[in-house]
Amino acid sequence: MSEPQRALLGYISAGQEAISKAERDLETKAQLPPLGTDPGSLQWREETLETSKQTVTSHLSNMNAATAQVVTATNAEDIDHDAVGAAVSQIAQSIPEVTKEVRLIAALMDDDHNGDKLLEATRKLCNAFSDLLKAAEPEAKDPRQNLFNAASRVGEASSQVLSTIGEDSEESRELHDMLLALAKAVANTTAALVLKAKSIASECDDEATRTKGEDEKWCKIYFSTNFTFFSSHWCR
Repeated sequence: MSEPQRALLGYISAGQEAISKAERDLETKAQLPPLGTDPGSLQWREETLETSKQTVTSHLSNMNAATAQVVTATNAEDIDHDAVGAAVSQIAQSIPEVTKEVRLIAALMDDDHNGDKLLEATRKLCNAFSDLLKAAEPEAKDPRQNLFNAASRVGEASSQVLSTIGEDSEESRELHDMLLALAKAVANTTAALVLKAKSIASECDDEATRTKGEDEKWCKIYFSTNFTFFSSHWCR
């Protein structure tokens, strides 16, 4: 195993540890002192909720951009282990922050049931990230489709977390739509691009262009384009 591969494995191991701890923490809401009904207490609750929601939204955008980078950088024949490692590190660093803010939001929600739903949705998100990291391991023997499936689940679970939070700003609605689009793109891209590459190759006179490399080339172009748009739009 090369040095970049060993480094990536270390990032993945740290990420899995962070996810395991988060899943345990997400079994309970944050413990808060009794909150009064005076104007000052109500204002603190409202401002804290708003700040926490914005923090979760920001971290989810970064984590989904990192997920797109994992997909882009794990081309079957040319894996950029440094890029994958940077993306995994971003995810690992964000997981504890998301967990902390989600537990606080759940504790401050008026409806206890909604708070429980938020914790469950975030645990599902952690599970999706765990599967993503497992599929991104160096020399993994699992089918590449497992990586696509895990990335799709990350997008869907992220959207569910935002929906449960009830953040209804224009930016969060756009992010919600963007995450769903990313999930669908990741899930459907491989088959669609293989067909497109074959169609383009069949129209070429040069036999050298009709190789399996066309599939990987189009896939990489597609994901690079979408990742660039996604990250530039949300990771400012």
